[in-house]
Amino acid sequence: MPSSRSSTSRWPSHRRRADHLGRSLGRSLGRFLALLLAATATACRSETRPKAAPERFAIGVGAIPGQPGYDAIVRGLELAVERLNESGPTRFRLRLPDRGSVSAVQIAQQLRDDSTVIGVVGHPESGRSLDAIPVYADAEHDGRSAVVAISPTASSPRLSAISPWFFRVAPSDEEVARMTAQWTRDSLGARRAAIIYRNDAYGREWAATFAKTFVRSGAVVISSDPYLAGLTEWDAYAQLLARLKPDVLLFPGDAGDAVAMIRALRDARVTVPFIGGDGTQSMRDSSEAKGTRYVAFFDDRRIQTDEGRTFARRYADTFKQPPDMVAAMSYEAALVIGQTVIRGANTRGSLRQALEHLGKNGTPAIEGVIGPIAFHPNHDIAGRSAVITAIGAPPIGLPPIGVPPIGLPRGAR
Repeated sequence: MPSSRSSTSRWPSHRRRADHLGRSLGRSLGRFLALLLAATATACRSETRPKAAPERFAIGVGAIPGQPGYDAIVRGLELAVERLNESGPTRFRLRLPDRGSVSAVQIAQQLRDDSTVIGVVGHPESGRSLDAIPVYADAEHDGRSAVVAISPTASSPRLSAISPWFFRVAPSDEEVARMTAQWTRDSLGARRAAIIYRNDAYGREWAATFAKTFVRSGAVVISSDPYLAGLTEWDAYAQLLARLKPDVLLFPGDAGDAVAMIRALRDARVTVPFIGGDGTQSMRDSSEAKGTRYVAFFDDRRIQTDEGRTFARRYADTFKQPPDMVAAMSYEAALVIGQTVIRGANTRGSLRQALEHLGKNGTPAIEGVIGPIAFHPNHDIAGRSAVITAIGAPPIGLPPIGVPPIGLPRGAR
């Protein structure tokens, strides 16, 4: 029989083993429970995690604050962004120029270097577009950060095919001047034309193309004279026209200068049909211009698309006035950027390529305010026309660009 000493010395050993086993099981159970709780929490978080935020793109405003047309561009873009944001989860916003911006190049650098900007609407002027295009194309870095720019109203022929990154929704001056010359000859029956043009690239190119087409039709340009804004004696021009007695006066210039010329003609009692170029649309707001005509790319009284009617209604409701050409075409430029992004072109490079394919190879054009939006290989707008509007009378449509001009009935107004 073992002694009591031997018996008592073994008991603590069994107890120690039991205690050790219990602690091991406890630690294992604790780890198991901790893992179970972590997995449960992860599952709960995955079920309640919000969906990823929708993609958000900025559309840049390529225009100089305070310059003519800037407010109209912004109004058009505001309505376009509102319209695009109704289309689905992809969201858009405006990217305005930085405060204090004073040049097209400065603004182009800001917008190009903002990685949220998917595309730019601008610039409205041909000269400033020519300045800004190398910046948008990021020529100094071989196009590394290039961004698409779509001008709403720049119309110089020099912009055709100038850059892979530049598009426009306005027809070129060359096309519009040619159509205007054909209409003037066929519809007004004019054989002797006088031209007074703004002495810059726009005025010179417009006047030259008009003269070439007009003369080719068997008519004659009896005078073609430049003017400088702020330095012109309009009375002298009126006296010259009184002596020459032209059948029509063409005026590719500014609206304010057009009104000054009209005033001088009436003071000199010179009666001659007056047609202003596409830069003179705002002269319609002057009572002195009643009965004259101007060429425009858009007229709110001659809207033929559902998108155009939607735009015009919303513009009038929001701003308590009818839309002008600059606002309408800025809306179109933003709309074609946004709709192309919504179709899947969500990088700057893919946007440029997708714009080039609109209306080709089964890719539908974008419905715009004026008509379908698609581009020629030179990135000019395809299939666009213009209108000649008599102030105080309904507008008259010109043949679409790319279609041989067809004269309206002689005497049509």
